[in-house]
Amino acid sequence: MLERTNQPVRIPFPDGLSQSGIATAVAEGQEIVILKQDDGYRAVDRWCPHEEGDMGEGMMYGKNIKCPVHGYIFDLAIGQCINQFTMSIAVYAVAVDGDDLLLMQLSNTKGR
Repeated sequence: MLERTNQPVRIPFPDGLSQSGIATAVAEGQEIVILKQDDGYRAVDRWCPHEEGDMGEGMMYGKNIKCPVHGYIFDLAIGQCINQFTMSIAVYAVAVDGDDLLLMQLSNTKGR
């Protein structure tokens, strides 16, 4: 989870995001995954809180992302796991600003 939550975090627009709809990046030393969603983007922490599955290899299901390791599905609006209620991930709103992205934390919970 990014430490600075009251200010947007600026990162360069990742290569390949426009084409594939998913990309990994580093923001303030934290690995994240950026996902194309509808007409915008969302970002989540890269590693699933269950057993460190790489969410960068996950699959989008509407407004959710599914971890490729054990199939946990996380709601991209709030970070809550919808098939294991004791888990959640950090979710970030993403705005495009020229050649950069601005990340702002939406959910502040993360747990196993």
